[in-house]
Amino acid sequence: MDRKEFESIAPAIRDGIVRMVRRLAPGSEASGLPEDVAQDTLLRLWTRRDSLDSYRSVEALAMVMARNRAVDILRAEHPDRHMSLDGFDSPDSGPSPHESLEADEADSTLRNILASLPSSQQALIRMRHIEGMEIGEIAAATGSSENSIRVALSRTRRHIKELFSQQDA
Repeated sequence: MDRKEFESIAPAIRDGIVRMVRRLAPGSEASGLPEDVAQDTLLRLWTRRDSLDSYRSVEALAMVMARNRAVDILRAEHPDRHMSLDGFDSPDSGPSPHESLEADEADSTLRNILASLPSSQQALIRMRHIEGMEIGEIAAATGSSENSIRVALSRTRRHIKELFSQQDA
């Protein structure tokens, strides 16, 4: 990946990281954690720029790197905090192997359907449901009205639902 390519994707990645860290650690903005994690992650990506083309999704790689970095920083800042396991299910209360297989098949089908969509529809779904952007943010990023984004998302979801039901038939 060359400098221009990196510079073109970096702002969107940075924004996604900041949003993700804000959700992961509410109230962390005062300490500057979201921006620190974003900057650190982009720096790490830049040092790996020669091998980024081998990844299917640079954005996904960045999110995993950022999440891990944020967790490391939070653990270092609060070493005395321990996570209680009271809220977690016991291992034998999890899904059965059959349920896991069905969920994996549904995930695979959904990934294939998403990959078959036109790039504009893929981008809308990614921005709204993966990156967690609000309708207004998507409208500003794409230069469209909020209403047109809502309509496009609705049509895309309906199309995905139709394709998914055809796969099950």
